[in-house]
Amino acid sequence: MRRRDFIKGAMGLAAAAAVFPSRAAADVIPDDGTIPLPLDQVRFDPEIYARNDARTIIVFLGGGMSDVVANTQHIKQIMDEDLSFVPYEKGAFEIDSTTPYTTSTQNHFWKQAGGDFLEKMLSNGDMNLFRTCYRGHGSAGHGINQRRYAHGNDRGYESGIVATLMHVLYRNGAIPQNAKLPNVSIDGGFYKLLQDNGAPKALPGYLKPISFNRSFDNPYNYKRDDQGWVDLGDYSADRIFNEVDYDARLNVLMQKNNHYDALSDVFNYRKEISDFIEEVKNAELPVEYPDTIDGRKFEVAMRILTNNPDTKVVTMSGGHSGWDDHSDAIMNHMSRAHELFAAIDAAIDHANSLQMDNLNIVLFGDFGRNMNINSAKGWDHGNNQNVFWFGGGRFFNNLGIVGETELQVWLKKARLYSRPTADSFKFPPYNIAATIYALYGITNPEILTGGYGVIDPEDKIGTPFLKG
Repeated sequence: MRRRDFIKGAMGLAAAAAVFPSRAAADVIPDDGTIPLPLDQVRFDPEIYARNDARTIIVFLGGGMSDVVANTQHIKQIMDEDLSFVPYEKGAFEIDSTTPYTTSTQNHFWKQAGGDFLEKMLSNGDMNLFRTCYRGHGSAGHGINQRRYAHGNDRGYESGIVATLMHVLYRNGAIPQNAKLPNVSIDGGFYKLLQDNGAPKALPGYLKPISFNRSFDNPYNYKRDDQGWVDLGDYSADRIFNEVDYDARLNVLMQKNNHYDALSDVFNYRKEISDFIEEVKNAELPVEYPDTIDGRKFEVAMRILTNNPDTKVVTMSGGHSGWDDHSDAIMNHMSRAHELFAAIDAAIDHANSLQMDNLNIVLFGDFGRNMNINSAKGWDHGNNQNVFWFGGGRFFNNLGIVGETELQVWLKKARLYSRPTADSFKFPPYNIAATIYALYGITNPEILTGGYGVIDPEDKIGTPFLKG
């Protein structure tokens, strides 16, 4: 091979390595002062892991969804007592359940913000709603709360929930190296869930997230021209290769210049995943997903999860433009939440049609929002948030709605927020991570969260969230 062609081939291989998931051994993380995860203290039960066979979609609500979406019961008090700087307008936001055009459903969901979908999933036993995920009076900043709750701990472990889970499964041999797409993100997911900075070694390549866009474009397809020739972009200079020729050149290069076999898996893996995507991306579905951003995200996630038993976790952001509505909150939240819950309703119908009771979807975010409308007609950061958990009938009890709230008037017309009543069940967001870990056979998840266990309202309502 001429030197120029060799260099082109080498650059092509570098380009491929940037796209194809690495199958090589994990890299050691430098000693940068990061607090290491206590992975050697984690207890893992393979029987629970196998029995649950959990498949989880984690939706992080970046920016913080308002409590009002799934808890409208305090709005009437705000209106009657004139507590909001900008009043809730009757007719535009009518909460009184005695009126014929109420915007509040039977269970105090915001009707126009997807409330009818929530009512349907609640009545079908497909949703558990926790209204009292309460962070107390800690920081209201996005960065620190996103890091804490997407990392699932308050100890400074710089590892996202998903990365931490993958480390535990890897150490216990729960996911074989030939597993296909065990860790998937849609449109990049929410990156802090996927950060991998807390373990002695980085995750091996096959457990790192592979991202698909909401159009389910095949990331392993070469870019071809009209004649079927492959364009190598910046790496090809003045030349393009036929796909067969390109593959052959890369394989020869790999065999000649590498002293281990792991890299050969990259090319086999690329073909396996590429074939899988082409097979399932246009397969007929038992339900129709909304033609929206969130609808397309959930369709891609469910096409993967329902056709690939190796996929354990899918992550995404819910509400495509974020929830930090300090202005024009009512219209923005209303359309965004309606779109999100319509997509989830379709996903749950899809799972139910296949009797897929191990599919579960969890929604949470930075925090909730204040209930008073500010001068820009927005909602500012609050202390309490709703946590939605859909599906998962194999391992979750059907609790329905859990948690009672009251309106806290910290400052009239300036800061109103919901908070748990004195005798209500409540929990901090770290318990969400612990519950996710428990689904996958981790029997002491508090080791990873800084002392926080699973969501368990049994002492208050008589029934645990997780089945025995």
